[in-house]
Amino acid sequence: MLRAAWLGHWKAPWGLDRGRRWGDPAWALAAIAQAWLLGGREGRWPRLEPQARRPMGPVVGSLPTEFDPRPNSNWVALLRHGSAQVPAERRGSREDEALTWAWEALLAGEGSPWMGQGSLRLELGVRLRWIAVLGSVDEAGTLQLPPFLEDLVPENLRALPPGWWETLLRSQDAEGRLLPEGTLDPGLPWPAVQPLSSPMHLPSLPETLAPYRGAPWLHESPGAGWVLDPSLRAWARGWGASPTGLAGWQPLELALGGPPDPIVDTLLQLKVPDALAEGWGPSLDADFKEALVQPEAPPPSGHPTLDRLRMRWGGAEAAPAKGYPDWGTAVSACADPFHWMAQGRLFALGLEPEAALRAFTLAHAHFLRLGSPAWADRAASNAATMALEWADLPAHRRWAALRGPLPSHLQDLEAAYLSEVHDEPTEALRRFRKLVELHPEFIPAWEALASFGADQERWDLVREALPHMTHRPQAAFLAMALGDLRGPAPADSDPETRLNWEAHRLMRGQGETALFWQAWEACPRQLQRLELGVRILERCPELRQVGALLNLQAIAERAASPRHQERLAALWAAPKPSQEPTPGLLLEAWLAHQPTPIWVLWEEQGRPRQLGAGDPPPTGALSRLAREGHLPPFREGPWIWQGHPLSWEGAPVGAVLLALPPEAPAEPPLAPRLLAPWVAQLRGTDPPYALAESTYLWTDGSEPMASVLRELDRVADSDLSLLILGPTGSGKELAAHEVHTRSGRAGKLVAVNCSAFAEGVLESELFGHVKGAFTGADRDRRGAIEDARGGTLFLDEVADLSPRLQSLLLRVIQEREVRRVGSDHTVKVDVRFLAATHRAINELAEGGTFRRDLLYRLQGAVLQLPSLAARRHEFPYLVPRLVARAAGQAKRPVPSLAPGLPETLARLPWPGNVRELLHALERAILRCEGAVLKPGHFPELDSPLAQPHTWEEATRAFQRQFLLDTLKAHDYSMADAAQTLGLARPALYAIAKRLGVDLVAERLGRRRNT
Repeated sequence: MLRAAWLGHWKAPWGLDRGRRWGDPAWALAAIAQAWLLGGREGRWPRLEPQARRPMGPVVGSLPTEFDPRPNSNWVALLRHGSAQVPAERRGSREDEALTWAWEALLAGEGSPWMGQGSLRLELGVRLRWIAVLGSVDEAGTLQLPPFLEDLVPENLRALPPGWWETLLRSQDAEGRLLPEGTLDPGLPWPAVQPLSSPMHLPSLPETLAPYRGAPWLHESPGAGWVLDPSLRAWARGWGASPTGLAGWQPLELALGGPPDPIVDTLLQLKVPDALAEGWGPSLDADFKEALVQPEAPPPSGHPTLDRLRMRWGGAEAAPAKGYPDWGTAVSACADPFHWMAQGRLFALGLEPEAALRAFTLAHAHFLRLGSPAWADRAASNAATMALEWADLPAHRRWAALRGPLPSHLQDLEAAYLSEVHDEPTEALRRFRKLVELHPEFIPAWEALASFGADQERWDLVREALPHMTHRPQAAFLAMALGDLRGPAPADSDPETRLNWEAHRLMRGQGETALFWQAWEACPRQLQRLELGVRILERCPELRQVGALLNLQAIAERAASPRHQERLAALWAAPKPSQEPTPGLLLEAWLAHQPTPIWVLWEEQGRPRQLGAGDPPPTGALSRLAREGHLPPFREGPWIWQGHPLSWEGAPVGAVLLALPPEAPAEPPLAPRLLAPWVAQLRGTDPPYALAESTYLWTDGSEPMASVLRELDRVADSDLSLLILGPTGSGKELAAHEVHTRSGRAGKLVAVNCSAFAEGVLESELFGHVKGAFTGADRDRRGAIEDARGGTLFLDEVADLSPRLQSLLLRVIQEREVRRVGSDHTVKVDVRFLAATHRAINELAEGGTFRRDLLYRLQGAVLQLPSLAARRHEFPYLVPRLVARAAGQAKRPVPSLAPGLPETLARLPWPGNVRELLHALERAILRCEGAVLKPGHFPELDSPLAQPHTWEEATRAFQRQFLLDTLKAHDYSMADAAQTLGLARPALYAIAKRLGVDLVAERLGRRRNT
């Protein structure tokens, strides 16, 4: 169990500097270091709640109990960007290559690159201060530190008696001196101890303390000296684990983050230091001038930086030194960039391009930290080369921008290699041709042309390039490739040659698969592996294994090569679109594998469908299930049969009849849940693009709208006045349009809403006026009656006319002439009159509010439009057509409909009738945003049903609820409910349909509630 300031066990003496915040690399380093100590170093990343207390920085309230193999992405996003809302994978705008690498590794569960960031992001003095902030103590009293702080405390001084390190970390003032706690023991030899209490440790035991060897307040650390109990030293205000107290424990070397000595400082300026040993001057001078021929490496100097620089010239590995990791370590907090340059070279020679790229990344960052842009350019150039070797072409582009321009021959060679990856072979060949034409003496250019020719099996190019490649390793292979190329690659072949050899043998039908893949794994050139691997799998379909494809896919994605990605995509086995099974076939295959009989019912394009497997169902069971949507359990033969509704997206889509053996456990069946999505697809959800007919009134041909349309067709072509009655929103104006369209009258339809104008304004609107008839009448104006000559006048809400206007209108209908307001002349008109109202106009006439004689004139024929509640059975026909119209009005594409949506919408009363439903559809189309239109897009379905406002509506609501209560009391058994109500079953079905009771939906709702 760890104890630390950031775990809340004691207060740290200082924090991470004021002004820090989430998204700052320093805070990220602190938080990741805490997670590292709590399990990240073992690959167990703790789940931490992000907390911060400035200036204390990130804190952890208690020890974690849950761990993951990778850090939580929201936590990483908060550390990286300052917000958990930003994707953690997104690269920050100010991130350098080293920081980006650290974030990518952390997301993959590897925290070592971040632990190497400590010497990059923090000066040595700051890191010394952070020991007290991030240090922790385990149960044995041993100091635990993140890797970037470990080398600042000697290993043999990290284990002190229990409680000592806690005091050293906790009890300090702002200067780093220890604070006394408790009382001083008077029995201690204070005169001998006090003069020696300031330093944290004593290199040797003074004579004055020799008599007290073995005392509990005096501890010997083998090889590190002696340490006094910090609680004792606190009374003399000795130093704690602070920069001053720790300063003498380790030498301030470059590897630990110390300043460069004069020799290193001169090297960073690309200058040769004075007074170097013999042989060093010429080697450094040739290196700085990038001479093609390098002198023999000078003898070792004993200087850790110089001996690492010597490795660039072929020298042996430098000897171990403090602060330097073992050779082969990929990442650490070592701050000497020359070490990372040497380590990168070792990785490159060891055919490890990724590790070499990371080493050069650290070298580049440390050179910039030390203010040496020239050496940083060198490191960037090496990193660009390794990125190209590893096929990380996006990283190569970034490093190429950092390294500066290359000599023209190297730049052209690199461009040709990149063209081979990104461009078609013809364009790549053009670049290789240009390369050898511009630089005929540059042997790598001819090697590149020959390799390209071998890859493309253009042996004429190989013959052309081969004479320029004398004594090159690849020449032997190319010469053999022009012949039979029999036998495996020679044992002394380099990895690139071996891969080429085995690939071409395999393409010629002479090779061995195992030898090719062995050579493929050993080759360090990723671009060569990518091209040859894809070519082999294209030629040899029998070798297309998913592991090989996935390995090639990883290289192609890292290289960001669309050409190779497209070629690989064609190699993955995938069914053709024409071979994809339909939902019906999948459902049939699933049913065939069921151990018990199952039968499924649904409706497809208005027709009943059924599909099943196993024993045939009992006689009449499927027809009853189709009517009622549910069947209670019953025994027939060896099975217990039961019918269940199928629901998808909150809407009924069908039903299923299940058979179970008597010994089956009584538990909710899974089949209805599994089958519902497939049945929903079988019902079809295509957008109703062609469903909006030209007619204004829609019906599926059933009553009551069928009678309305028959009456409308009968009176349409006559000149009889027509009175259209019906509730608000039922389509009275649409009926008027339909009558006018079918009438064949040459004039137009003019509509006037009689409730929208004051009496004086309405008179002018209907009859027109002459100039000067009233204030504001500055010109003659025709009224709506004149405007409708030869056509039709539609008076909406005619019951709202005043008695005076009723008299004027009656005269117009009788005499077929109209007089404008203020005029002495009449104008003959040929107009057909249509009128509409939602009010009970007969009752108004009986009460004297509306003139009987005008009513008689208007009701030459009468159309009574039904409410939408009386047309619930038509919703499967109406809803798709209204959706098409609503989508057009909303300027949105027509969406697909979730199966069962019309039936679900039919459960609502829709007091506003068609108009209310149309507006609800428009709002739902905006909510669905082009996806499938589902019940969830209609908040109206979650609202309580509206209360009826008329006697007829109240009576209908009572009958509907009475029927539902009766059905529920009898568990939706139609026979029992009909007997209780004194009705025949067909009459019960008819009443349910008239009252808008969807029996399937109601049963489904009951099942969900139970």
